[in-house]
Amino acid sequence: MSAGKLAVFGVPSAAGARSSGVSQAPFALRAAGLLERLRDGGWRVVHLSDLSLFPLRDDRRREGALNAAGVACAVAAAADEMQRALAEGFTLVLGGDCSLVAGTLRGAGQALDRPVGLVYLDANADLNTPTTTPSGYLNGQALALALGRGPVEVVGSVAGEHVALLGFRALDPGEREALGGLGLALPALAARRLGMRAAAALALDAVENNLGPILVHLDVDLLDPGLMPAKDVLTPGVGLDWTETEELLARLVASPRVIGLEVCEFNPQKDPDASLARRLVELLSVALARR
Repeated sequence: MSAGKLAVFGVPSAAGARSSGVSQAPFALRAAGLLERLRDGGWRVVHLSDLSLFPLRDDRRREGALNAAGVACAVAAAADEMQRALAEGFTLVLGGDCSLVAGTLRGAGQALDRPVGLVYLDANADLNTPTTTPSGYLNGQALALALGRGPVEVVGSVAGEHVALLGFRALDPGEREALGGLGLALPALAARRLGMRAAAALALDAVENNLGPILVHLDVDLLDPGLMPAKDVLTPGVGLDWTETEELLARLVASPRVIGLEVCEFNPQKDPDASLARRLVELLSVALARR
C-alpha cells in the first residue's frame, strides 16, 4: 500500500462534449466514495476540490471546432490547477470531457520544466482536426489538440514520439495518417492478444522523452460498451473488460515515470443507480493502490 500524497481535483467541463452530463462526473465519483477508497488504500489525499463549471454551449462560430472559446477556458484552467496539484504529489484529475488533456499536459510540463509524455487510453483515436472532423466536437479531436493541431488558443505541444495510443477500436479516415507520427498505436484487439502486462510495458517504452515523466489519460470507453454504457456516444466494437482495464492501469501507474492519471467522459446521467460510478471508483482505487 502507498504512503504517498495524492492530489485530486475535478474539471467539470462539458465544453468539448455533446451533452452536459460529463460535467457531473467529478461530483458523481466523489459521491460514490472515491476519496474514502483512496484513503483506505493508503494514500494521503490532498483534495483540491473542483474548478468552475465549463458548460456545453451552442457556439457554432467555427463549424469544425464547436465551442472553441469554452474549451480554451477549460484547458487554461486545467493547466493552472495541474501545476498546483503536482506540487503536492501524484495527481488524479477527474474530467470532464477529453479535450482537457491539452491543458493537463501543458500544466504538467510547466510544473516539471521538462517534456511530459502521454499514454492515451481510448476507444477512439481522437486525432481528427477541424478540417477532418465528422462532428465538430473538440473532445473527438483531443489527442490532435494535445499534439498542437487545432485552434491556437486550445492546442498543446506534446511531440508525437512522446505519445502512446492504446486500446482504440474505431478510426475515422482522416485520422489514419496521424497514427504514423505516434510512438505507439496499439488497437484494443492487439492489446488483448498481447496481454495487459506486455501492452503497458510497450506503451511506457514507446514514450521516448528520455525516460521522462508521463501522464496517463483514460476515456472510460476503453471499456467494452456493454460494460460501460454511461457515455454520450457508444463506440462499437469489443473493448476491454473491467479486469483488463484495472490491470492495465495498475501496471501503468506503478511506473515511477507516471506522474498523474486523468479520467474522462463518464456521464453519470446515464448511470441512474450509480452502480457504474461505484465500479469505476473500485477500479481506480485498486489500480492506484499498486502505485
